[in-house]
Amino acid sequence: MSIETTPASAPDPEWDKLISGLSTDPTDKPTSPVLQKTADVPVNRPDLLGDMPLTPEWARTSTGWRARAAVGKVNSVRAFRRWVRRQNTEHGHTAQVFRGMRRTFLWIQGTEGVQIATARREVQQAQADYKTAKWQHGKRLVPGKEKDKRRREMETAFAGSVTAMSKYKSAQRDARTRRGARGALVAAAIAVPEGAGIYLIGGTGGVIATGSAFLALALIGRRTMGGEVYTDRDAKIGDGDRMTDDMIDRAFRDAGIIRGDQAVVFRSPVIQDGRAWLAHLEITGGVEVADVRKKTGPLASALGIPKHQMDIRHEGREDHLSLWVSMTDPFGRTITNPLIGTTDKVNAWRDGLPLGFDKRGSIVLATISDYSLLVGGTTRSGKGMAVANILVGAMLDPRIRVRLFDGKGTGEYVGIAPALDTFVRRNPERLRDFLKVLVAELERRTEILVDLGVSKATEELLEQLGGIELLIVDELATYTVKGGLNGQYAEEIVELLAQTAAVGAAVGIILVLATQHPKVDVIPSRLRGNCNGRWSMRVESATASNTILGDGVAGDGYDASDIKNSKSTRGRGWLTTPDTGFIEARSLFVDVEGGDLRKAAKAGMALRQAIGRLPLHCPDPIEDQLKADTGISMVAGGPTGKGTLVQAEAEPTILDHIVKAVTATGRGEATRGEVFAYLATVDERYERGDTESDAQYGSRAGKLLSADLDADDVDLKAVKVSTADGGEGRGFKLATLHAAL
Repeated sequence: MSIETTPASAPDPEWDKLISGLSTDPTDKPTSPVLQKTADVPVNRPDLLGDMPLTPEWARTSTGWRARAAVGKVNSVRAFRRWVRRQNTEHGHTAQVFRGMRRTFLWIQGTEGVQIATARREVQQAQADYKTAKWQHGKRLVPGKEKDKRRREMETAFAGSVTAMSKYKSAQRDARTRRGARGALVAAAIAVPEGAGIYLIGGTGGVIATGSAFLALALIGRRTMGGEVYTDRDAKIGDGDRMTDDMIDRAFRDAGIIRGDQAVVFRSPVIQDGRAWLAHLEITGGVEVADVRKKTGPLASALGIPKHQMDIRHEGREDHLSLWVSMTDPFGRTITNPLIGTTDKVNAWRDGLPLGFDKRGSIVLATISDYSLLVGGTTRSGKGMAVANILVGAMLDPRIRVRLFDGKGTGEYVGIAPALDTFVRRNPERLRDFLKVLVAELERRTEILVDLGVSKATEELLEQLGGIELLIVDELATYTVKGGLNGQYAEEIVELLAQTAAVGAAVGIILVLATQHPKVDVIPSRLRGNCNGRWSMRVESATASNTILGDGVAGDGYDASDIKNSKSTRGRGWLTTPDTGFIEARSLFVDVEGGDLRKAAKAGMALRQAIGRLPLHCPDPIEDQLKADTGISMVAGGPTGKGTLVQAEAEPTILDHIVKAVTATGRGEATRGEVFAYLATVDERYERGDTESDAQYGSRAGKLLSADLDADDVDLKAVKVSTADGGEGRGFKLATLHAAL
């Protein structure tokens, strides 16, 4: 093998071309791009002493020195951060010093302990042999020759015991000597520098010497007991390590987010946010926040954590983001709705209602003002808890008329029916009729805004418009699936809901729609598109997630089908609203079975009564119109109070009650006393007072009955009748009553 070389004197055109722009004469005008950049006088001084042969000339300029100083500063800061990070590990300097002390002590102790232990064992064995031989020799009735033999064995064993004891003591002396020498050497290594430092410099010298001793011990204990030397190249948050710039840079590269010259720039130092780390980053090289979010899984894996413990948020520019990484599961706890138990009024329009909490522990508020909310998720995913949170907050704003259509048909909401302005269970026809009236109300409000010359409602205009209308439809599939119960109304209901969701928020009419069947036939795109607030709990597929959140968003990293099916994940989901953007959140806890909803309803009724807006005790244009159209009002759950749509019976008259009282005797007639006793069970005015005598009670009840009959324009006189015991008295006969009817 040969290597061709070019003589130094031979011209090299390629090399001459490369250096043609460089000038070695300080008086020449620099033409090199590097020299042009740093051509501030004086520059390019020749290295006369040759003490910096490997330092480029441009680096010795003022600009070069500033650049090197900046790099040195960054490296120093990073080195200090690494030093701080390692202190709470087995590689920390405190741990190293203690390991060094332990190893120094073990070196002083040496291996002589093994020799001493061996000699001690030999002594024990020799003494045991001597005792055995002595016992054998001490036996009686042993023949003379055997006795002499045993005596010799005993003497030999005794001599062996003495020899072993001598070796044992010699081993102890030798160990003490060697250990003393090593101990003296260590003590001298510490004491001599300490004394010299104090003698030469004083107290400062003593401190320096002490520090040097600790440094020496740290060097001795640098390696762990397993032989590892500290390195943070494979540090991960999931292993309990602190977040560092090196860790983030490595994780972004391992996840394939950045390559080559692309870099992660820290816009602020890494800070500890409770049980989490927070960093504000800039990604160079054309990488956008959306690109980072698509790599959430690989990035979380590189950091050694589940991806739900990481939160990435867009901050202004497309390449600016905040990276928040929790050391524990941020949703591994529940937070009770802060409004539970309070009786204070809230402002749902301006401040919003507590709905859930995000990864960072902040309460997520939903304003009941400018958008409608769509909530979806499979059975037992926490969808109902989201509706419960909306109800708790809505109860405490007396300006809100709460209209609830329960498509599940269970008794979950029956207990709060008295506080609801409309409550209907499983009746699509009634929802269709209600929405028609609601759309008319929407048009009325729109005309008011047109007259005022404004485009949307403000808080100041709410009272003039008629307050806030909040329509909650729980289990949308009952009403929007054509093949479902009374499916002939489905298409009309969808159109009316979509129209209301599109423009209703602008006039104070808000929808909250919930379903456990997130399918296209349940939530058509024209309806979903008009709900600017969407919350997808756990679903079975990415398609179902997109049905709620929007087409294609699962591919951007917002996929609710990735949420595990377990009790600890109930209420978790992807939420997007105009207030929050896309975030992962978990609903606040409301103990429905424990009575939290009823407490909120009771407080809400008191607040509404104070302003004259209590259901059944105030005008309600929508329900009044429905009653006029259908003959039935569903305020507070309708005639039954249970949300069941039945025709209300006519209010019984006083004559109807008398007929029932006479019929109940079985004789076809009843005395006035028997009639009064029956009337006392349906009207407290007829109850007998504790201090009234028979005569007083009879006189008062008779006058009261006459007044009630006159009020109903009924001419009825008491006649002679038989009593239950065969006597006679004044009363009423059934035949006479039927004639009066």
